[in-house]
Amino acid sequence: MTQIELRNIQKFFGPNQVMKDVNLKITDNEFIVLLGPSGCGKTTTLRAIAGLETIDEGDILIDGKAVQHLKCSDRDIAMVFQSFSLYPHMNVFENIAFPLRATRMSKGDVDRSVREIAQVLRITDLLDRKPSALSGGDMQRVAIGRALVRQPKAMLMDEPIGALDAKLREDMRAEIKRLHLKQGSTTIYVTHDQIEAMSLADRIVIMNDGLIQQDDTPAEVYAHPANLFVARFVGSPVMNIIDAGVAMNGTGAKVTLKGADEGFSFPAELVGKLDAAKGKAGQLALGVRSEGVIVSREKQDGYLPVEAHIIEPLGAYDIVDLKIGDEMLRARTRTGFVPAPGERVYARIDPSQAHFFDTASGNSLGIRL
Repeated sequence: MTQIELRNIQKFFGPNQVMKDVNLKITDNEFIVLLGPSGCGKTTTLRAIAGLETIDEGDILIDGKAVQHLKCSDRDIAMVFQSFSLYPHMNVFENIAFPLRATRMSKGDVDRSVREIAQVLRITDLLDRKPSALSGGDMQRVAIGRALVRQPKAMLMDEPIGALDAKLREDMRAEIKRLHLKQGSTTIYVTHDQIEAMSLADRIVIMNDGLIQQDDTPAEVYAHPANLFVARFVGSPVMNIIDAGVAMNGTGAKVTLKGADEGFSFPAELVGKLDAAKGKAGQLALGVRSEGVIVSREKQDGYLPVEAHIIEPLGAYDIVDLKIGDEMLRARTRTGFVPAPGERVYARIDPSQAHFFDTASGNSLGIRL
């Protein structure tokens, strides 16, 4: 059992605070991804857990024991970096065996441990090769093997596949996930790539400006972002965020975008929920992902006329920019559904996929229809 907990962590680099009251609990066998833009504090958080950075305030606990005053060598944690950092004069076997030899493990035990981890990583046939004879993906497997071979309490990974090309990154994502499921180790993984985060994580911890913005499952982070930063950071394309006004319209509600003459139809309960959430006029933004914008070629009740602008064909689907009023809505359609820019089509917003944010605080109002 390996549990890691951060309590009220503060970290400064001179006058700049890079970790601001960070609190995080990681349970045994969890795969946690720290996600955020460059400079958000995610790598500093990882290095603080490893013992490579000292903290100014707070506690770092591993299995209930405070370790912030321990050297990194006394924390029993392994770390994999973006750079492979293999010893070029050693073959794969010796690179993986190096941390075991440092503990003066017997030759037989070293041989058995290395071959076991090589089999797990599917690099048994590479054990006699030097790093210069390996592909980027194989070198990263060796680096992971060197970290895993001594069976640490936890595995920390700092953008381990960031230097690989797109195809290798895809292959290594699958390998890392397979390895985690097989080994069952507690893993903390840092990336700025949301695809890596969504595909690997049990939980995603989104950071910005030294603060944790949201800590939840990938599905929940995508479907219910906690604030405007998360809504704009997660998703490809990112969520449509547009200033909006809401008013009653007969037996239903109408959501009007800036510069639009007509509004989208919503259930009447929206007005009551906005009042309950203390949503203020002039401080309201509508958020909807591209799949929540429904497009029709024919005029239908509840659909507004819009003009197609840029069309991005992405193979399995298209992303179409639709102009309504002064704003653009990005919609996801099947391939070729809108044949060319300039076409007049019709669109509506699925109320069940709509989000409402307070533009003053940036926080979601938590309204679900």
